[in-house]
Amino acid sequence: MSTRLGKRAILAAFVCAFCVGIASAEPYFFLKDGDSVVFYGDSITEQRLYTTYVEAFVVMRYPKLDVDFSARGVGGDTTWGGWMGASELRVKRDVKPEKPTVITIMLGMNDAGYVPYDPKILATYQEWYGKLMGWMQAAAPGARFTLIGTSPYDEFAHPEAERKGYNDTLLKYVDHVKWRADQHHAGFVDFNEPVVKAIKAALAANDPKANTFVPDTIHPAPSGQLVMAAELLKEWNATGVVSSVVLDLASGTVLQSENACVRELKDFAWTQKDNALPFPTNADMELAVKYTDFTDALNRQMLTVRGLQPGKYRLEIDGKTVAELPAEEWAKGVNLAVLDTPMRAQADQVLARTVKRNDALFNRWRNVEFSMSDYHATKRAAASLRKIEKEIQREQHRLAQPKAHAYKLVKAG
Repeated sequence: MSTRLGKRAILAAFVCAFCVGIASAEPYFFLKDGDSVVFYGDSITEQRLYTTYVEAFVVMRYPKLDVDFSARGVGGDTTWGGWMGASELRVKRDVKPEKPTVITIMLGMNDAGYVPYDPKILATYQEWYGKLMGWMQAAAPGARFTLIGTSPYDEFAHPEAERKGYNDTLLKYVDHVKWRADQHHAGFVDFNEPVVKAIKAALAANDPKANTFVPDTIHPAPSGQLVMAAELLKEWNATGVVSSVVLDLASGTVLQSENACVRELKDFAWTQKDNALPFPTNADMELAVKYTDFTDALNRQMLTVRGLQPGKYRLEIDGKTVAELPAEEWAKGVNLAVLDTPMRAQADQVLARTVKRNDALFNRWRNVEFSMSDYHATKRAAASLRKIEKEIQREQHRLAQPKAHAYKLVKAG
């Protein structure tokens, strides 16, 4: 082996050894191995969208973490409760059995009553929010809380909206949630302002789909929910880097390999194993991707290739063409997370299993444990359904584990 090749091999070995060391969750990420997360809220949480996106992101970005997630949203719910029972009962029945170590709470849309601002109604919300926090802390001693300011009432992209000014009312409720978070030394996330900002950005661009962020003015669609999920992930200090690899093909060296391992770099080909997966956004989420910083902030899978002669180069991964770009674009860096790659296909499978697991959980909790609580066989049925959830969860985590892929750059033409 030549001295030059020997240095390359040593460098490659060092890079791989180093990235194994940083493959696990970043030390400052809010969630920890073994955590049990409960999302508590009303119908916006019951939609199981922002909750599913957060879960899928964590599973794909931190595949070594073992975290349980449970969405406990009830349509029409308030701080004092709703049709599924008073909030004290809800906490004992729907939260405590999950033994949560992390709890998020998003309530306020219904609490404000869908009427013009009334300080007496706000005072009731403030009183019951305090009671709810007390019951939560008694049910889950030591749990870490993230309190969420409710998503907006969209009167911006809906000129026909009946309740003009209702979002200004909701902002007063968001202010109380922030105050409450300070009082309890809890985390705080505002879902309202970021979604409104995205809606206004779409309106400024004259995008005819601006009114689809929140189609019925109350319940955010996937794009709106992805904005919300992103805000929660940012509050939890989730990493935005899937991986970052910098190669110099002129010298055949790996200049950087963050959260990835590059091996066998030779003749414009190499093997790469990223320690995480990109989040697989789809057409339903396109507005969030277009009008927010989701990609730059949370979905960067960067490949930078230097030392290429002028011309276009085609990137193939596992024999599949994923991009064809000029040498100068490869030198600037290309975000593979937004391309149709084998890693993206793997992430799609993980997201699909996450949806399926959440559907199974909802059916067990709502349709069996709650709706059929009077029957002798209910506990056995619920236990069997929980086993199905765990089976899907194991499949979800298995599919999220990193895989090595064969990369190759081919000069076009």
